[in-house]
Amino acid sequence: MNEPNRTSAYLRLHPSAALKRLENSYLYHIQRDELYEIDKKAENFLSKCDGSSKGMDLTSDDEFVQYCIDEGLIETLSHPDKIKIDIGIAPHPSLRYLELQLLDKCNLKCRHCYLGPPSRKIMQLHDALKIAGEFSAMGGLRLLISGGEPMLYPHLKEFIEETSNLRLRRVLLTNGTKINRETVSWLNAEEIQFSLDGWERGHNILRGDNTFIQTYNGIMAAKEADIPVSIATMIHRENLDEFEKLGSFIKDIEAIEWGIDILCMAGSLKNNRDLAVPYKEAAPFMKSAFGGGYHGSSEGFACGRHLLTVLPDGNAVKCGFYENRHLGDARKSLSDAWLKLKHIKLNDLFCRDCPAVNECAGGCRFRAGNDLSPDRAMCAFFGINPDLFIKES
Repeated sequence: MNEPNRTSAYLRLHPSAALKRLENSYLYHIQRDELYEIDKKAENFLSKCDGSSKGMDLTSDDEFVQYCIDEGLIETLSHPDKIKIDIGIAPHPSLRYLELQLLDKCNLKCRHCYLGPPSRKIMQLHDALKIAGEFSAMGGLRLLISGGEPMLYPHLKEFIEETSNLRLRRVLLTNGTKINRETVSWLNAEEIQFSLDGWERGHNILRGDNTFIQTYNGIMAAKEADIPVSIATMIHRENLDEFEKLGSFIKDIEAIEWGIDILCMAGSLKNNRDLAVPYKEAAPFMKSAFGGGYHGSSEGFACGRHLLTVLPDGNAVKCGFYENRHLGDARKSLSDAWLKLKHIKLNDLFCRDCPAVNECAGGCRFRAGNDLSPDRAMCAFFGINPDLFIKES
């Protein structure tokens, strides 16, 4: 069947698109995780694409309409079918990425886990849904569903169902051992990120015997279900000779992102220091990373400019490494907690005169040791001697 002509058709915002008013106005493609900056005229037009009006009544800019159709941002209908269009309006700065830790229970005892031994904290379903809904209303883009191991959350299926109408990208962060053909039948998240920390030997040394094959099978189950897959890998002493094989596998499965990071001396790693790799030795492996899911800095600011984590007890923190520096109870108000976060300017860093500071953006503030010191892992990545650029006043 031919699509109706764009001028005579009823125009409707595509189910995979959402209007977001962040620092500027954007149209967000949820499935592709892409932001399109738009002007006020375009926002006004798109806000009226609710399926009740024909293209000829909304705009004379046929070229823009065709572009939006080609990009999968609006769809054409032969008959009116109205939807409600909400524009997520963000605070300043905008909260774009929210890690929601549903529980801290895990089925593995990973030797590097920054959280350390779990307690028995678990978020109530109604609180999780309230926080996710407020995040969406604040213009949120990516909801990172994590733990512990989120597949152990007793209400996960209901949480996934109840958040399916939110105009944001839900990314499940998992060790993958509980992902199988049965669970992917209802796990309709927009992305599943698997922790894969080497090939069979390297992964098992870090996460436990037989965990590799379970994670591998989980990845293949997600691929069979056509759920986009991303991979997160930690560099450690026992996987350095496995990166080539790991990289080939990640290419073969067409992963949309490969995040590679260096271990932070926190949690369980303090008892397994032999796994840590010197920064200069580890840094070259980070160059194999790809994808756009980095939730770090923005122009002029260090990491965490648009990211927040909510712990299982409802307390909001800068990220999971700062679990003891609470910003407020997100169950009461996510917005209030977010506005209490201190944002660090690059010009305030001790290494502000480093030629790589804008590209590096200061790296990880936790790994740096304090709010203003250089992150020596990123110094190694950029080939910089941090001692040459430190200014402590």
